[in-house]
Amino acid sequence: MSASRFAKRLLAQGLVRTGCWNLVLRAWARRGTPLILTYHRVLEKWEPALDYSQPGMIVTARTFERQLSFVGRHFDVVPLGALIDETARRRTARRPRCVITFDDGWRDNYELAFPILRKHRAPATIFVTTGFIGSERVFWHTELIYLLLHGNLMNYIRDGAGLTPYPQGVRDGLRRWGGPPGASGAGDTDAVVEAVKATCDEAAIDRLIEALAKAAGLRRPLFPGRRFFLDWDQIREMASHDVEIGSHGTSHRILTSLPGHEATQELVRSKAEIESRLGRDVRHFAFPNEYANDALIASAARAGYRTVCTNRGGDGTAGTGIRVLRRAGMNEGMGLDGRSSAEAVLGWHLLRAPKSRPA
Repeated sequence: MSASRFAKRLLAQGLVRTGCWNLVLRAWARRGTPLILTYHRVLEKWEPALDYSQPGMIVTARTFERQLSFVGRHFDVVPLGALIDETARRRTARRPRCVITFDDGWRDNYELAFPILRKHRAPATIFVTTGFIGSERVFWHTELIYLLLHGNLMNYIRDGAGLTPYPQGVRDGLRRWGGPPGASGAGDTDAVVEAVKATCDEAAIDRLIEALAKAAGLRRPLFPGRRFFLDWDQIREMASHDVEIGSHGTSHRILTSLPGHEATQELVRSKAEIESRLGRDVRHFAFPNEYANDALIASAARAGYRTVCTNRGGDGTAGTGIRVLRRAGMNEGMGLDGRSSAEAVLGWHLLRAPKSRPA
């Protein structure tokens, strides 16, 4: 165990043993400070290749259930809508409130997470990307991770001629990767994925994926017949059992990088489609990658959303009447192994995590 992890565990155990954890919980309850957790994917097992997603997006079903049990012992798990319900907000709470959310609309949210949520009678909110629902489309990072793990790209990367159109960080990341296919796990692709995310626009990413697929002798779609995302029947079933459905846009493009009218269409069209499919209002929006600005938050308010999830701080309403919420990311790295020390570490993580301001 590293020195930093050992120090974190000592601090976490001290938080519990001194009673400070209970004092913190009571303070959150008194102030009305909600804790909002963000999940993405729930998988049966850790690896193989994390089904071509980054490790920070993954929690195993076993760990998810342990985390949910922990949260249920210390918090009142409520729907996201409870944060804007005037009656619920005025009610004096003995325990702080916690909201469980999922981003993107992955199929495993229905197959694995949903049964666990029902077992624990825990409400949740899923922010779906409408352009992917019921389709065989995949995110670019899924394609990139698959190609790095299964495409024979050694010669292409070593030659380097095909990489010249791309930023230095991408070229360096691919050269450092450059090992034989199947030699590493999904976690080893993180540096390449993050470099692409930070330096390439949508068109450049598509060209890169196409070039890597061609170099590997593969054709897109790379997963014919495979559906990574929910379909509308699954969404309807979950919506009838304590799962709120929010919008995550239509295409998962980063809205801060789009012209204003295109970003507005992402907000409006996704909301309209979900409402048409489910026959109920859509009140919540989560910005892809949580990137937003004041203009986008104002656009979300005009589109009819009551809350937005973003990494921005602020006064909680951005002067528009919309509630601006911050969330705490969850993954397998906050796993619980059944020992009290592991639970203390999770408590320490939640203590330090971003939180929304009281209403």
